[in-house]
Amino acid sequence: MDVEAARLAYREAGLDVTDALVAFLGAYGETTVFWPSHVTGDESSLTISVEEATAAFNLRYYEKRLGMSALPVGIALCTDVTVLLAENGDIVLGVEGLVQRVANGFEESVRALISGDWDMTFF
Repeated sequence: MDVEAARLAYREAGLDVTDALVAFLGAYGETTVFWPSHVTGDESSLTISVEEATAAFNLRYYEKRLGMSALPVGIALCTDVTVLLAENGDIVLGVEGLVQRVANGFEESVRALISGDWDMTFF
């Protein structure tokens, strides 16, 4: 991933560019993981994509629900929910104004999504 181009894209979208975001994108940018859904059997995925992350949506609403700042980093699942990187390192899914915490850290979150072992409660 071209991290400098990603910084520019985030700035152009009016989003903050934090050190944590830059480190995250440097480590996981343009990563896609696929697995079969535990519910439907259909293929699910998680994609870290600057293009998807910087699409227009109401980030401030998600941050209010979380009670902390967060930045979009991609999309996940067969319904293309927004993947957010919270300021505390949690990976959170945002869909239709609601949020779900998956896990702390990207790798733990991927394991949780694939295994289905995460709290799917919306808040």
